[in-house]
Amino acid sequence: MKRIALVGNMNNNFFAITRYLRDNGYEAHLFYRLAMEHFQPIADSYDNAFQSYCHQVDWLDNCFHNVDTNKVKQALSGFDFYIGQGEEAAVAGKCGINMDVYYPYGSDVYKYAKLPQRYSLRSRLKSLVSNSNNRPSYKQMQEGTMAKYLKGAIVQAKYILADSTNEAFETELRMLGCNGVYRNVPMPFVYYPEYQKLFDGYIPESGIVPVIDNIRNKHDFILLYHGRQEWATYHNKFTGKNTNHLIEGFASYIKEQPISKACLVMLEYGSDVEHSKRLIEELGIEQHVYWLPKMYRKELMYVVKHADVCCGEFAHSFLTFGTVIEAMLMKKPVITYREDDYYTATYPELYPCYNAKQPNEIKIAIQQAIENTNERKDKGNQAYEWVMKYFIQNPLNELLNIIESK
Repeated sequence: MKRIALVGNMNNNFFAITRYLRDNGYEAHLFYRLAMEHFQPIADSYDNAFQSYCHQVDWLDNCFHNVDTNKVKQALSGFDFYIGQGEEAAVAGKCGINMDVYYPYGSDVYKYAKLPQRYSLRSRLKSLVSNSNNRPSYKQMQEGTMAKYLKGAIVQAKYILADSTNEAFETELRMLGCNGVYRNVPMPFVYYPEYQKLFDGYIPESGIVPVIDNIRNKHDFILLYHGRQEWATYHNKFTGKNTNHLIEGFASYIKEQPISKACLVMLEYGSDVEHSKRLIEELGIEQHVYWLPKMYRKELMYVVKHADVCCGEFAHSFLTFGTVIEAMLMKKPVITYREDDYYTATYPELYPCYNAKQPNEIKIAIQQAIENTNERKDKGNQAYEWVMKYFIQNPLNELLNIIESK
């Protein structure tokens, strides 16, 4: 039985893959840094059975340059195969452990691997006269920044697996100069057996349950956007989601159908929550909008199950990402922006969606979804079949073939 180390856990991605691998007979272990509250196994599981094979590490608690390399090497020794992502993979690279498979998650490619590879001369000189224990030594500075090792983890990986995205992102990936085999293979980052329970009537222990049940009872149609509020604050060219287009499109529908029992549900998540709330107030649709707190996926999926339609994003074309995958696994159709021509070379078919980008297009999509209930449900069921085949089963088979070919 092969022993597999999964190094990293951005967005709880690798927790799902760890469980899939264990289901297939491998001794898979997850090593993760608790970088954010929801990037941990308990956020995606209704029990604690994962504790024996998921290991929270403190490798970066004293900054990257002070990593105890002997401790890391000891933790990662004895494995036959390494799958990596993010900062933890960079630490492994610093310790001389290369990844067999690297799964990019986004900003690791277009941002963090492209930070300065070396400290400036000014920084080095300053380090010589500083007494701060937090400042890297001159020797450590000579080793380069964490960006150097993150880029190395990506470039030196034997396989890089990433779904088809868009030309802008894939250009950034190619510019890194990867040495391994690059394949358009999605990362199956949701462990669907956990959420099949919801179809059987399982109700999670969460305060969000009565809240969404109450919203459901009051409305004929729930439009859910459970992604980040990003549209007014600029971080980089990939982070904007044009959430304002969704709000404006929904407002247009409500103004045309003032007695509609439709509502928009969103999360208080992202840089522009307050901007969105002000826009909603300006448009006069506060009574049709509900805000929920940021929550674990195990709670969120109950909310998704009770929605009628979910939303992706309206700035960049991406085929598979968190909100649309979570929606489709709950048999919900999505309104999202998608450049279909970009993905037909990789997929023989695409999941059905309401393809929209501008506010008026979103308004039309909402109206179509509300007025055509059977079509809406058919889209959801077809999307579920697509995501199970092309996002879960096929990518897992690809990964298993790579593991067995070593």
